[in-house]
Formats: sequence, structure tokens, C-alpha cells
Amino acid sequence: MSVKTAEYVPLTVKEKCVRCLKGPNLIRSLILLVCFVLVVEQLTSCVQKIIRIPITTYTHFEFNKTLLYPSLTFCREPPYKYNQLAKYGMYVHPYYTSTWRNFDFDNVSLDAFWEDVTYKHDDIFVVYGLDGESTNIQPKSVDSLKHGRCYTLEPSTLVTRASKTTGYSITLQHSVQDFGAFISLHPPGYHVFIHYKEEPFTEIEVHNAGLIDYLYIHSGEEIDVKLTVDQYFKLSDDDDPCTDDRNYSANLCATELVSRQVGAAVGCSGPWMHPATPRCGNYSAMKTLISSYMQQTEGPDFALGTCPRFCLSYLYNAFVVDRQRNYWWDGPSRAWAARSGEVALQTQMFIHFNSMMVSFYEERHNYDWNLFLSDLGGSVGFLLGLSVVSLMSIFGKVFSTVKEVAKSSKSTRDASSVANSTVKITEDDKPRRDRDADYVKKCKEWNARNERLDI
Repeated sequence: MSVKTAEYVPLTVKEKCVRCLKGPNLIRSLILLVCFVLVVEQLTSCVQKIIRIPITTYTHFEFNKTLLYPSLTFCREPPYKYNQLAKYGMYVHPYYTSTWRNFDFDNVSLDAFWEDVTYKHDDIFVVYGLDGESTNIQPKSVDSLKHGRCYTLEPSTLVTRASKTTGYSITLQHSVQDFGAFISLHPPGYHVFIHYKEEPFTEIEVHNAGLIDYLYIHSGEEIDVKLTVDQYFKLSDDDDPCTDDRNYSANLCATELVSRQVGAAVGCSGPWMHPATPRCGNYSAMKTLISSYMQQTEGPDFALGTCPRFCLSYLYNAFVVDRQRNYWWDGPSRAWAARSGEVALQTQMFIHFNSMMVSFYEERHNYDWNLFLSDLGGSVGFLLGLSVVSLMSIFGKVFSTVKEVAKSSKSTRDASSVANSTVKITEDDKPRRDRDADYVKKCKEWNARNERLDI
């Protein structure tokens, strides 16, 4: 007795989909669909982060063995010599265009005028030193319209100790005539700009350039300033580019660019500028030049990235520890004395570090391929329960299925081709078959006659 077994009939794709939506399979299918959507969303986020890598700022502190002091730029108030300005028929600050109305452009050189009305190095400084030596400082002059001729003291050495004796010690001076001048926008004193050595002072408001701290000290004051320093390292990108070129300065770039743009637009330049255009030769041109220049200093009009900032920069923070105005320390007598005479017109400034500690702020990319693979494996493994082994098995099954489907399709095509060719051959050989049938019929008749004769 034989038992017949039912042949296995594989389900079609449509039948499988219908089965997934019936009974308890429906809940499982919905949960799987939600997990799949979450995986796609997380993978999209990971791909976006690997395309545009996010940046994180890391902060840490270090105690350096050496320290670089900042550059100090001093701009005097009043910025111009009032008596000398009066010689040229000018009685207010050259910032105001109306004061140039009486200037003799035909007979007076603007460069000679500038040298005559601005202050020289010895008019500002009495004495200065860094770490007890004046040779550790390099003075440089900087011209500007609002501040006249300023002077920058640049450090030329590193210090190995943080104390008042190893810092800056600077004595500045004024004259009695300064207190009767009417050209100053501030009371007699000094603007002090504290900035990184590689970024010199400029009156152009460079929004993406070096970082500057600022103090104003009045004439006759003695001021003690403590310094701290922060080091910043940023990553360059298209939205906020920066450069590592040590021979480059964003402040100088912006100053030269503004001077060229204003000079080219007006057709002339002022004595505080250093473009290739000639000096202005009449009041109308000077008025237009100053108006255009001041507009550019308050908001330079050039494309972002034209003058990128440093990727590595320093911010020096100044904190006033002590400030005296009516008394000064008399070193030889070791006593406080009331200010009088020339001492009352001198300004003493001490600026120094109290610690060798430096704060670091560093930008870093906080996403890479390792994190991408980690996120990929975590999302797929947790939500879909997949691993590398299971993925390989799935890929193998898919490959086998595709291969079988292709093989089946090929067999179907071959069978169809054979059938078509058989039919074609049969139709083409019909006359020959008819002839063969007649021959067979005749043979049968001949055999039948022979059999009767034998009987």
C-alpha cells in the first residue's frame, strides 16, 4: 500500500504579504515597520554628520614654561598738537571735514603737515622696559585719522617667570598745553590697546580679525594691570575661513584693502593712508575722502574671506589691580608722595602676568568614520536585530533567489525557443512526411499480397 504525499507549493510574494497582515503577524509587521523607519531616520542623520562634520570646542589648562607678552599700542589724547594745527588754520580735530576748509592745499604738503602736527616717540614715552630691559621691546608707529600717530611696543623675548618685575613698566607723559586744547574728544590720557603680536593695531573695525582688550588711562595716573591669556584654535571652513600663514595679518590686510578701496573711489588719499594714489589736493576731495574713509572704518565693505583671521590666536585679558592718581611711590625715599610738577603729568603703567597658566580653547571635529560605523551597528542591531553575520546570510539568500529566478527565466526562454523551432521544422517538412506516408502504405500493401501468395 502506497501513501501519496502532497506536493509542496511555494507561496507567491502576494500571498506572503497577505499572511503578514493577518492575525498576530499584523502587530509584528507594524513594529518592524516602525523600527525600519527609525533606522532610516538615524542613518540619514549619521550620513549628514559625516558629510558636514560637527565641531566641538574643548577647553583645558596648561602651565607654560615661557610666556609671550602682548603688544601694547598707545594712542595719545589729544592726538594732535593744537598749536601746530592753528598754524594751518585748523582749530578742531581733523576728523571733522569742516576744519579742512581753510587748509592751504596748494602750498602745503600733506605729508609735511602730518609730521608737524602728530607726536613723536619722545613726546609720548619717558622710559619703558620689559623684564627690566628696554632692549626687550621694539617700538613701531601706526598712523590713524582718529588717533593721530600711535605707537606700538612689541615684545622681542619670552619670559620664564610671572611677576611684576618681569612684566612691562612704562612711563608716559603729557604737557600743560594738553589741558587747554580743544581738539580732543577725551580728557588728556592714553588709549591702551592690548593685542596679539601678530595682529597689529588698526582703527578699522575688523570683525573677523584678532582679539583686542582695551583700557583708558588718564594723565597723572599710576595703574597696575594683571594679565591672563587665552589661546584659541579654530578650524577653517567655507563659512568662517582662517589661515595658518605666519607672515599674514588680518588687521593689515583690512587696513590696506580699505585704503585701496577708498583711494580708488575718491581718486586721492590722506596723509594717514599708504595707498598708491596721490594725496588729495583740494577741500572737496578731502571732504569726500574723510566721509568715505570713516564709513569704511565703522563697517568695512568687502567679502567674507577676503581677509581671513588666524586659525591660532590669543586674547589677552587685562584686569586693573590698583589705580592711583593723586599719589605716587617715591622709590628713593620709599614713601608715598603727592603728585606735583612734571610727576603730576606723567602716567605710570605696570602690566604683568601673575601666573604661568594658559587657557586653551580648541575646536575639533567630533564625528568620524569610527563613530559612523558605531552608530550604524547600534541602530541596525538594536532596532532590527541585524549583525554582520546575519547581513551576509541575507545577502546570500538574496543572491541565490536572484540566481534561481534568472535561471528559471532562462529555462523558460530556452523551452519556448525549442517549441517554436519544432513547430517550424514540422511545418517546413510536411511534404516530405506525406511522401513517407505513401511509401509506408505501399510497403504494407506489398507485404499483404506476399502473405496471401504464401498461403
